Amino acid sequence: MKGIVLKNIKLNDKYYHMIINSKEFCLKVSAGQFFMIQPKEFDYIYDPLLRRPFGVCDIDDNKENFSLLYMVVGKGTKLLTTIREGVEIDFSQPIGNSFTILKNKKVAIVGGGIGIAPLFFLAKELKKNSCDVTIYFGGQSSEDIVFTDEFSKYSDRLVITTNDGSVGIKGFVTKPFEDDIENFDFVYSCGPKKMLEAVSKISVEHSKPVEVSLDERMACGLGACLGCIVYVREGGDVVQKRCCVEGPIFDGSKVLWESVCR
Repeated sequence: MKGIVLKNIKLNDKYYHMIINSKEFCLKVSAGQFFMIQPKEFDYIYDPLLRRPFGVCDIDDNKENFSLLYMVVGKGTKLLTTIREGVEIDFSQPIGNSFTILKNKKVAIVGGGIGIAPLFFLAKELKKNSCDVTIYFGGQSSEDIVFTDEFSKYSDRLVITTNDGSVGIKGFVTKPFEDDIENFDFVYSCGPKKMLEAVSKISVEHSKPVEVSLDERMACGLGACLGCIVYVREGGDVVQKRCCVEGPIFDGSKVLWESVCR
């Protein structure tokens, strides 16, 4: 698929927000799905060769534009920062499964760092369905806390934490979440794997259903390369699931975290 880059906004030294026009993509995507994007402007550049996976951050109300929130960590994301407005960019169709969208429930959304990106789309969908939404947003420092004005529009309560205490509550995001766990009917989470493991264990201990979005290394995004295997429990067995096909959304109570967090 192809679309036109409308904006590529630098939020700070680590994070960017790109908006792409593609009605075809917007009509197909659901909250929690991801896509593979070619992180360069010119086709004759062959490095990097592979597309990069990103969660869908937002779809506008007219279903014409979608966005990704990305952190600059390597060659691919560094190239993304150089793409200019008005450029046509290449990307895949929406990939993978999606979050369960509930109605009239009290839900917790727990995000860490760039893991907060696909949770914005989720929060919007849940608010459309009259859910009471509490968002827990954690980062290493204030530089990791972005998009807060937007999140505030689609949450009944926004709790911010940073490890260094530079903004919000000092400490891990799992602490205020655990303090409030009994208030919720359902839990959603995306972020660092150790955080996802902690959120899942807390939810299970309190008999709360939990869905997590996993981010595994992948090459094809089609399930062919088997590079993004996740081990989950099904009944009494441990089975392999492809993060790009059967995921990226998994039941956190069934993920074999000792294999994911290796």
